[in-house]
This record gives sequence, C-alpha cells and structure tokens, in this order.
Amino acid sequence: MRENNDRSWKIRFAIIMFALAIIIFLARYLIFGDGKEIIAYLWKHIGFIPIDILIVGFLLEGIMGKKEHEAVLEKIDMLMGTFFSEIGNDLIAELSKVNANKINTENLKDIRNWDEKDYDNKMKELKSVGVDFKADIPKEEREEFLNRIYSILVERREFLVNLINNPNLLEKDEFSSLLLALLHLDEELSRRGEFSDIRDVDFNHLNGDMKRVYSKLVYEWVCYLKYLYKYYPYMISLAIRTNPFDTEADVHVKE
Repeated sequence: MRENNDRSWKIRFAIIMFALAIIIFLARYLIFGDGKEIIAYLWKHIGFIPIDILIVGFLLEGIMGKKEHEAVLEKIDMLMGTFFSEIGNDLIAELSKVNANKINTENLKDIRNWDEKDYDNKMKELKSVGVDFKADIPKEEREEFLNRIYSILVERREFLVNLINNPNLLEKDEFSSLLLALLHLDEELSRRGEFSDIRDVDFNHLNGDMKRVYSKLVYEWVCYLKYLYKYYPYMISLAIRTNPFDTEADVHVKE
C-alpha cells in the first residue's frame, strides 16, 4: 500500500513539473513571441539528454558501487572481531603452544609499538612465505591436544556455519578460505571419533590440515589488527592485551 502511494506521488509530481515547464515556455512565447528560438532551445537540450544520462549513470554507478563495497568490507571487518573473540584467538593460542617452527610468528608476541608500515610488512611476509607449522607433541599427549582442538571447533560449529552462510563474505576470499579450512579440520576430527589410536602417518595428515588453518588464522589476525590500528585505535589496546601469541598476556591494564 505504501509503495503504491509513493508511486502515485511521483507520478503526480512529474505531471506537475511537466505542466510547469509548458506554462513557462508558453508564457515566454506570449511575451516575446520567439517560437523558433524556443523550439531550437528545446531540441538542443533534448539532444543532450542521452549524453547526460550516460555520464550521470556511469558516475553514480561508480560512486554507489564503491560505497556499497566499502560498507560490505567494513561489515566483514567487524565480523572478524567477533570471529577472533569466539574462536580465532583460542585456536591461535593452542596451535602456537605446540608449533615447533616459530620463526614467522616470534615477532608477533610484542606488537605494542607497531605502526601501519609494520603491519603491512608482516602481511606481505605472511602472504608470500606463509607460516610454517609442525605440531611437536609427544605421542602420549596427542590425544589430549586433539581433543582440545576438537572441543573448540565443536562448541563454535554453529557460529562457523552461520559465518560461511553470510553472503557478504564472498567479498573477501581469504576469510572465506579460512572458514572452509576450519570446517574441513572439524570434519576430519569428527570422523575419527576417538584420538587414542592416532598413528604417526594419520597425525601427519592432520598436521597438514592444522598448518593450513594456522597459516590463514595468523594472516587474518594481523590483517584485523591493522584494521583496528587504522580505523579504531581505541579498540586495539584490548587486542594487544589478549594477544594469543603472548603466553603472558593479561587483559588487565597495568600501565
């Protein structure tokens, strides 16, 4: 009903404007009697209408498309904050504890004095080299470790599924790829049931799945912190105080 009223108002407004234009041109003709000039003026402006529509159409489309794209990316960045609070930080912390290859993540323990250039350099490094990961766990502790990882994934499974169903994530391939890697690891673990009989070859296969997840997690974490540093500096303090790479991180403000 409201849509019909809006359409009716627009039609009435268009008729009034058209009638007003006719009245103005008719008044000019009656006063000055320059009918040929009025007709020439009308033809000239009518001829430019398609060009005006073309220019304005492309211009508005470009502006609107850019604004819409920026709005979608901002929503994704906000989702990333929830993602790391819900599951990302916990997984990074658990996987970092057992990672035997910490060369790519060692400098992530202390990022208090980083600027935008530091974040950019780290993102370039992670993008080109990736993160080397190998779980260094004695056989007798593998079951407990895999149960911890599986518990984190199971408890947040619905959260992950809701994220992957968000159409906005199609705008960010890296984050979508991370979610798919997490769901794959979840499925790999859930299909096994018990982890007490995990053999070396099977654990090595799971290590590859965890490496994929860990590498993508670290990159997205750095990317998210850069976003906070650039647009929401008051929020980055909490992210630093809950740094999953720092085993001594404390959420309480001490300085």
